[in-house]
Amino acid sequence: METQAKQPNFLLIVVDDMGYSDCEPFGGEIRTPNLAKLAEEGARFRHFYTSSLCAPTRSMLLTGVDNHLNGLGVMPPMHTMNQFMKPGYEGALNANVATIAELLGEAGYYTCMAGKWHLGKNDGQRPEDRGFQRVFSFLGGGVSHFSDARALSPSEHPHTLYDEDGRDVTNDLPADFYSTTFYTDKMIEFLRDKPRDKPFFAYLAYTAPHDPLHVPDEWLDRYKGTYDDGYPAMKEVRTRRMRSMGLIRQGVDVNPGTDHFERWEDLSEEKRRSQARKMEIFAAMTEMLDAGIGKVAEYLKEAGEYDDTIILFMSDNGANPKEPHFYSNISAAEIDEIFDNSRENMGRAGSFISIGGAWAEACNTPLSHFKMTTAEGGVQVPLIIAGPGVRRRGVVADQLLHTTDVLPTLLDYAGVERPEQRNGHQLAPLYGRSWRAFLEESSRQPVRGSYDALGFEMIECKAVIKGDWKILFLAPPYGESEWHLYNLQDDPQELTNVASEHPAKLAEMLAEWNAYSNAVGYIEASGDKALAHMSPEEFFSRYGLQPGPKPSLPDNG
Repeated sequence: METQAKQPNFLLIVVDDMGYSDCEPFGGEIRTPNLAKLAEEGARFRHFYTSSLCAPTRSMLLTGVDNHLNGLGVMPPMHTMNQFMKPGYEGALNANVATIAELLGEAGYYTCMAGKWHLGKNDGQRPEDRGFQRVFSFLGGGVSHFSDARALSPSEHPHTLYDEDGRDVTNDLPADFYSTTFYTDKMIEFLRDKPRDKPFFAYLAYTAPHDPLHVPDEWLDRYKGTYDDGYPAMKEVRTRRMRSMGLIRQGVDVNPGTDHFERWEDLSEEKRRSQARKMEIFAAMTEMLDAGIGKVAEYLKEAGEYDDTIILFMSDNGANPKEPHFYSNISAAEIDEIFDNSRENMGRAGSFISIGGAWAEACNTPLSHFKMTTAEGGVQVPLIIAGPGVRRRGVVADQLLHTTDVLPTLLDYAGVERPEQRNGHQLAPLYGRSWRAFLEESSRQPVRGSYDALGFEMIECKAVIKGDWKILFLAPPYGESEWHLYNLQDDPQELTNVASEHPAKLAEMLAEWNAYSNAVGYIEASGDKALAHMSPEEFFSRYGLQPGPKPSLPDNG
């Protein structure tokens, strides 16, 4: 690779469970002026794909390797007995991969992160063990955004951990801790500490707007009344706006949705007010993280680093349909006994609310389904890139991109080679490809052509995309465990299964699935979940948890 005269800095920003059309540059009504400015300075991409769950996406993002090879073949604690601890299914990044931080750090970069890790809690698995020189990290998947780390656990012990430069600081969070502002301030602190003669790789991984939906009191009413007309109205307005922005074709109509959830017109007035309140808080969380991004950008400008920094912004998967009781065998009624989810307390400490499935579908407008599925709304997310060497501008709709592409792209810009071996281990093959030539407009070659395929699988939801075509397999409760075929050019919302009309294309795509699944070592789930067969001691040891007198909510992302 050709090294640039000056190696660029990298700021990689990941948000948690933000829907496809939530931010302004992708058609949303939520005020995100800093993301809008970033999109104006660079490019936004329409066909960027991730995994359907948090940890697998992060594993691919940081390693460039498919999740079935890097250790996150399934996200803990969702292993079945036949998958548990098999190669590629270890539940944390394994020794067969190298992270961006490890490779850039060894090449002379200063590396730091603030925010969500979710790639291993035990010794040897944490961010400082995988190349980050300065760290403030939440090691789990979801937790209160305030200092009460018990908010997802009804036990007397917090089920999660915060780590600062190798120290457990779970019990040392300041009283005024709020995740977004604290991660922002920590990132600025780490950037201030950067040696002047080194470029940096900074990983800012917000947990917002992942549930539980929380904001400081002064933000609670910023969107009061905005969502009183419900999710159908929001989908209509966003679809119209996306058409006017050129994000979708004029012929793309409002997605009718899955019909899995209660219709707005069937809700009582009381339920409508509660549903609208949840979305108000979600929107405020999203605006707050945009403000944090703006604060980091302003610091980089003051420090004279902004013009030398490539900034990449993305969500880790589609919007989240899970209700609070999803995270445990605890019933919805018991959730309401444990947490104060009155409308007056929604968004405050001691509450645990989520937007739920109907809002999640609306947040993913115009795409189908949501997080946990390999439908477009689960795995297609917003992507914005700007900075030195990024000459592309506007909406880019003709490239098929994947989260594993980020590592080879950043290494390419830095002029750093990825070795074949590291620490005595043969590194697993990269699944991703560099975007540098495309972003610099130095090549007319697409990142992927019509014959290149992308494979996906998580918790038995599967997909392959190749050219205009996609096959999709959704396990219950989201589907009926059968393969569907869609032409995404004609049907980007996956509304019409054309498998019976194109048997040859279906066979071709199934062959691509078989090739992908064999190459990455996919293990089909069978039997009971492994956790059901663990002793309590094994469970708590495996996931770094502390047993309590009541059942804890699993740390799902």
